[in-house]
Amino acid sequence: MKRILSVIFLTLLVLFPVFGESSITAKMELYDTAIRLGADSWAGVGLGNLSVSFNQTNNRNVKSRLVLNAATNLDTAAGSGSFPDDYSFYVSRAYVKFRFPHLRSVIGKAPFSWGEGLIFNAGDLLFRSSPISVNLMQSEFTDSPVWMSSLNFPLGPFSFIEGLYLPPDLLTEGLDSAKEGGRIVTKLAGTKLEAGYLYNGSETLHKAYAALQGNLLLDWHLSAAAAFRNGYSFENNWKSSLVITGGVYSLRSIGYDGTLNYRLEAMVKPYELWEESPAGSQNGNYGIYLYPEVSYSFNSTMVLLLRSMISPVDMSAVIIPGFTWNVFQGFTIITMGSIGAGENNDTFAWRPVSPQKSGLSIMAGVSAVY
Repeated sequence: MKRILSVIFLTLLVLFPVFGESSITAKMELYDTAIRLGADSWAGVGLGNLSVSFNQTNNRNVKSRLVLNAATNLDTAAGSGSFPDDYSFYVSRAYVKFRFPHLRSVIGKAPFSWGEGLIFNAGDLLFRSSPISVNLMQSEFTDSPVWMSSLNFPLGPFSFIEGLYLPPDLLTEGLDSAKEGGRIVTKLAGTKLEAGYLYNGSETLHKAYAALQGNLLLDWHLSAAAAFRNGYSFENNWKSSLVITGGVYSLRSIGYDGTLNYRLEAMVKPYELWEESPAGSQNGNYGIYLYPEVSYSFNSTMVLLLRSMISPVDMSAVIIPGFTWNVFQGFTIITMGSIGAGENNDTFAWRPVSPQKSGLSIMAGVSAVY
């Protein structure tokens, strides 16, 4: 199967330029990574990702995009397997957007972008369920794609109603396993108001959220979501699933040509654990988590950044220092580190009990866009 996908990948690279008016962008990210596995044990792996993006141009009513990816598999990157066993080929974007005077639509594999928030987003009813599963050693964060069909009906400036259908995998699921829902977005007195609902047929699960976003000295957002499963009491449903997220963000000019960015986001689960568990909380089931981030850009080419995921309940954190340097147009040097600050059984530990986690890792590499 991987060989077939690799042939399709290369064929599309050759043939796509003959179709219509389009632009092609390729991006390569190549890294050397060192990961501490134990007190005196380290693993060194080479990681890489290639994405090729085909974008339709010069048509204001129809936009289409195809993004093909090839990436190293972390679990085999240090092994001796031969090509293509150490690599995955996949499609991360494949969608068409079109619009009529009173209707807009998206069909295909496209980003799911409900709600507000970079890391913590209660409005993301599909993906953002576990805060500690996010890979913070990324140069940038993107929305997660999903196969979908959506209809968007504009109601006026900054206002619309959207219906969404996410088809099931018919190889393993029936039609009743589809996900269906919708949202409404509007603006009142400078504040964005958003509310949505999604039904997961495979789990007979109803999810709903509401979100606010505005500006009061700082850009801010606040969201809440809950889920309700058929056959369970209403009280047990909302208590176990209630999640509240919020954050502030600001961008300031500092000095002659410098820019300071800072962000603070929080996620609160009121009915989860608010006392430290002796066995630890490796699955993100404490009542509160924080995500602070600060970065400073020098002359729009060099950026120093510091990110962290903090678990206030057990007083542990993972700290991500980083540096990026856009040396030439389209060529960037990237270095990142990840440091766990906590005891062995904490959410973020210096010496984790789980062998799948690392308390210390270092990554250095380059990104090239052409």
